[in-house]
Amino acid sequence: MQAEQRHSIRKKISLNIVVNHDLAYSERWKVRDLSLSGARLEAARNGLLPGTPVEAVLTLKEHDGYGLHRVPADVVRVDRDGVALRFRRYDDRTYTALVNFLYSS
Repeated sequence: MQAEQRHSIRKKISLNIVVNHDLAYSERWKVRDLSLSGARLEAARNGLLPGTPVEAVLTLKEHDGYGLHRVPADVVRVDRDGVALRFRRYDDRTYTALVNFLYSS
């Protein structure tokens, strides 16, 4: 098994995220840590397996308010503590919001 490679900082946070799976399944989970490339969620497995495509919906601060960001992702790890997601390609607006969030104090 190949070791996970990280290309940005990973910030430990307490943030809620909605994970959409298979159009009929959505659940709100707690994010344990977040990076530009993925997230570690405190979650029950609920049938998610590594390789499962999902959509992570984040609410992040933008300018004077908050913006909703839909990020395509894949489940890369499932264990007794939760689920790890690796983000796929997302838009520039989401990238800017994540950078501002992760690199702020």
